[in-house]
Amino acid sequence: MKKSFLSALAECPLFRNISESDLCNIAEEYATFTVCEKNEVIFSENNYTRSLVIIIKGSASVTKQSGNSKILMNIHSKGDIFGMATLFYEEENYLTQITALEKVTMAVFSKENVKKIFSVYPAVSENYITILSEKIHFLNKKITTYTKAETLQKVASFILQYTNDEKTESVLPFSITSISEALNVGRASVYRAFDTLENDSVIKRDGKKIIILDLSALENI
Repeated sequence: MKKSFLSALAECPLFRNISESDLCNIAEEYATFTVCEKNEVIFSENNYTRSLVIIIKGSASVTKQSGNSKILMNIHSKGDIFGMATLFYEEENYLTQITALEKVTMAVFSKENVKKIFSVYPAVSENYITILSEKIHFLNKKITTYTKAETLQKVASFILQYTNDEKTESVLPFSITSISEALNVGRASVYRAFDTLENDSVIKRDGKKIIILDLSALENI
């Protein structure tokens, strides 16, 4: 087993606190490793397998169709996992489209093999439940963001979603264009919201890094 493969799997929260020897056994016995080329669709609404996929190398975009346009939801990279939403839920369609942004190497765990891993390694099943709980919490925060009427409130909530543990800074994973698409507001409105927050000394921008100067003010917008 390549060290790079084990390193990527070790970064995945599904295998948090799993020993290297156990992780090696899991990879060798239960995983299938596959490669997708740049721009290749990995999962789509009508073309997917009930499996968990962990990115070993490369990156992939997560998009969702909205009318005639696609909204960028996330970008997966080394150690990230996807496929959880449909693994045990008998939904006919996949919820998003996963597309390789570059050549991507992935570890694929079938539904049956995931069940076997859970039975042999209970800690993995506990990690799985934890990840699902975190996703529910994250989605609840996103719902709060989208239901707020004002762009300023949406942008403030978006910044708060990506704050570090000390609540002192936020590193945004998307460009302004992608943020405007995610929040369903115009780019100009998003720029104005950032300018307002900066002019009011609530935040300070440094590229995609946001320094939070007044956390209380940001939370109360």
